[in-house]
Amino acid sequence: MSVKKLKFAVFTAAAVSAVLLASCEGGTQGAAIGKVKPKFDPADSTHQISYVVGNDLGKRLKEMDADLDMMIVLMAFREAAEGAPAQLSDSTIAAVDRQFKRSLRDRERQRRQQLEGDNLTVSQALLEQNRGNAGVIVTESGLQYQFLKESTGPKPKATDMVRIHYHGTLPDGTVFDSSRERGEPTRFAVTGALKGWTEVLQLMPVGSKVKTVIPPELAYGRRGARTPVPVGPNTALTFEIELVAIE
Repeated sequence: MSVKKLKFAVFTAAAVSAVLLASCEGGTQGAAIGKVKPKFDPADSTHQISYVVGNDLGKRLKEMDADLDMMIVLMAFREAAEGAPAQLSDSTIAAVDRQFKRSLRDRERQRRQQLEGDNLTVSQALLEQNRGNAGVIVTESGLQYQFLKESTGPKPKATDMVRIHYHGTLPDGTVFDSSRERGEPTRFAVTGALKGWTEVLQLMPVGSKVKTVIPPELAYGRRGARTPVPVGPNTALTFEIELVAIE
């Protein structure tokens, strides 16, 4: 989560919760966030907007996974909203704010590095296992492919557009993208997709079908991809590709 989104999430969560808290008799005395039961009218436009904001904030705060005492958040919000003096100095607030954001960035960086390492280990194991299968050819770039269906048709050039059917899976077998499941072939520029696709498509005659395992550096690399089923960083991808036509 970006610092900007974090700041928005914390502030708005406090605002929403403060409104709920203020509706309870006795203010903060004995109030509990989880016990507040406002009357919700699903047909009321203001209630709808309020619910959507709250729902989004809940997801954001869950993603942030920070150690926050929400009652203290509420107290500070009410103080600021009512113009009461802050219980921390401006310099302390600024210092704590910087440290908190820095800790979130450090934690996210560590999590990302761990994920990159774990995924790379799994991807290397997949590539090593597949390399030993009968009929697998390994190119100089590290791309692995084998023909599932041979053909004597023409091969596309880098400048061509092609129509293909494909079925893509992650190392654990999860399908992350598939024209087969959508029921119709997809039109692509040979150089308009993954580096691994650009290479393997030029090795395929029209009418042929291959299975290819693409190393991370020829797929989405360290950045991963926000496909319908997300592809994590350093993930090797397996595709079955059928070259339907050159256009």
